[in-house]
Amino acid sequence: MSAICEQRAGSVDAMRGFVMFFIIGLGSLLWHVGYLTDSPYWQEQMIHAKWEGLHLYDLIFPLFVYISGISMSFSLKKTSSKGHTLLRLWRRALVLIMLGWLVNGPIVWDLQQMRYASVLGLIGLSGALAGSLVLFVRNTWGQFVCILLLLVGIAAAQYWGGDMTPTGCVNVYIDSRYCPGQLYKKYYDPEGPLCILSATALNLLGYLSGSLFGSIPGAPKRLTIWLTAGTLLICAALPLPVIKNIWTPGFVLVTAGIGAILLALFHLLCDVWKLPVWSAPMQAVGRNALFIYIVTAATGFSDFNVRLFAGTLRLILPSAYVSPALSATHLLLAWGICYFLHRRKLYIRV
Repeated sequence: MSAICEQRAGSVDAMRGFVMFFIIGLGSLLWHVGYLTDSPYWQEQMIHAKWEGLHLYDLIFPLFVYISGISMSFSLKKTSSKGHTLLRLWRRALVLIMLGWLVNGPIVWDLQQMRYASVLGLIGLSGALAGSLVLFVRNTWGQFVCILLLLVGIAAAQYWGGDMTPTGCVNVYIDSRYCPGQLYKKYYDPEGPLCILSATALNLLGYLSGSLFGSIPGAPKRLTIWLTAGTLLICAALPLPVIKNIWTPGFVLVTAGIGAILLALFHLLCDVWKLPVWSAPMQAVGRNALFIYIVTAATGFSDFNVRLFAGTLRLILPSAYVSPALSATHLLLAWGICYFLHRRKLYIRV
């Protein structure tokens, strides 16, 4: 188990940190670079697709769901009591739901004013549902069947329950009736009930990927399986609509495929080749990903960054370069906090 945990601490935490880098400043920096260089590619890739299609920025939070499933493949091995594990899974989900409310905005307890669905809530609930399924369906093939049933059921509901448009999809019907509070979009919410079920399937795919750490001896076999599975999942998604806003099965499959390929890459770099200079900065962020996300999203962190650096940057840089420089300082300041905690082995988890 110690060897498996060591591998996880390297590749999985570095992968999580890499994804978090885009949230704490890298995504904004790349967008500004695209603007300065008149390159529409990075400007387009660092915003969400309006509806159908896939931009790099669409993968950020879904990859967290996938990584959460990978981490679950380690954490579930540490407990022996099913009841205790279930309690821990759903308690974590409840905490993440409440933290999601904090990130969304002021907690006002008004169904008309407050948004209850959230990214953190989706991560927590999909993790609890996936973990519960794993506890009751221990067989790998049974878990595959659960994933298949979820994706086929969602595909059927979306195909026959609506017209796959922002105003006519089945998510509009479900979210407007069963999702409390304000919706993120006018007619639906990307973290609504049906999206949570899609995220549960993605979480289970991450769990099966993470299980290879302990069940498949030798890095070459693991790398081969991840790369092959990732390619097949992406190919399976090609004929399907890929819509992040409603988490279509096509979007789940392509995200899982990209996640498997990234996991192979990070496993190779961090666990096989052992490149600490390359991976250590990302591990520092990955081990406190939830903490730094809440700090940057739910506090005055951005205002603090502006107060701290804007005056100096305006003094020494042309005005066109101030905004990208502030994105860079935002990234470096957030990373510095994570590095400070990492050096002292302080990891804040739920």
